Amino acid sequence: MAEPIKSQPARPLTEADIRAENLTPQVRRHTWINIAGPLAAVFLGTFAAAMYLRPIGVLRWIQISRLGWSGVTQNELALKDGLITYEITGGFSEMEPVVMIHGVGPNAALVWRGIMPPVADAHYKVIAPNLPGFASSDHQQVKYSIAYEAAAVAQMIDEMKLDHVNLVGNDLGADVALYYAVEHPDKVERMVLVSGGLVGARGAEKLRKGMLPTTPEAIRAQVEASFFDLPPMPDFIYQRMMAELSNDLQAETDMINSVTRDEAHIRSKLGQVFNTLTIIMWGAKNPFFSAAEGEALHAAMPGSASVIFKTSGAYPQLEHPDDFVESLIFVIKQEEGGR
Repeated sequence: MAEPIKSQPARPLTEADIRAENLTPQVRRHTWINIAGPLAAVFLGTFAAAMYLRPIGVLRWIQISRLGWSGVTQNELALKDGLITYEITGGFSEMEPVVMIHGVGPNAALVWRGIMPPVADAHYKVIAPNLPGFASSDHQQVKYSIAYEAAAVAQMIDEMKLDHVNLVGNDLGADVALYYAVEHPDKVERMVLVSGGLVGARGAEKLRKGMLPTTPEAIRAQVEASFFDLPPMPDFIYQRMMAELSNDLQAETDMINSVTRDEAHIRSKLGQVFNTLTIIMWGAKNPFFSAAEGEALHAAMPGSASVIFKTSGAYPQLEHPDDFVESLIFVIKQEEGGR
């Protein structure tokens, strides 16, 4: 019968063993904290510096990065007078295009950020340009009138080889869409005019006073209406925002100044788009586009329909994106587009 194995008594530690153990470096259980802590401090410091130097650029970068997770990318295109940048959804090139045209304000093309992915999910190709003179598109010494911006949109549509488009325009972007439509009625299937279109001289002055802020308090109100969930920030950040947004001021001012002349041209050719399915949308609490102005636009365009978001202000597409997308997709699925 095999004898059981006897355990060997533990050898007592010698002085040499103790010294060797003390000299051996110990691996700490939370070493990663010592690495992550300084990295986090560097990141926060870099972010704080960027927010100080270019706060609007940082906010736009955050929104563009979020769009990237939804398959939206930013591209650029060379036009006659310089580069134009645009946001575009993924999918097949054969998808029916929806071109979304921004107006004045700090968002530029990002005014459509909340609705681009869900509209694309409905199998549409969504394209939202930064008009010349805005955001990351080239800024030139030209007159950025409504007519000029419409010509740039026309160049973009031609360069992208889009035969027919659905147009969506916001505040003065609605005038840009109308100007393009009366000049190219055979290319426009449907139009959605959001919080704008044929606003007249009085409407233009309301936009000038409300959308071109001249004080930190005014820019605070505008930014909070455009970029949600912002933490409280000191006044000097809003002053930096106002300085940064001055890069787009020439284009915004030129568009507002051109309202009377270019809207007269649109009105003279409105008959070109009477057969184009047109929907007019606005928020009932919009301080820049009243119900009376919406009804006047509706009356100026026989056959158009209107959608009113009762609890929305200037940006129904940002404030109530789900309802806005539902209405928009219903419109662009209709078959009565003017071709």
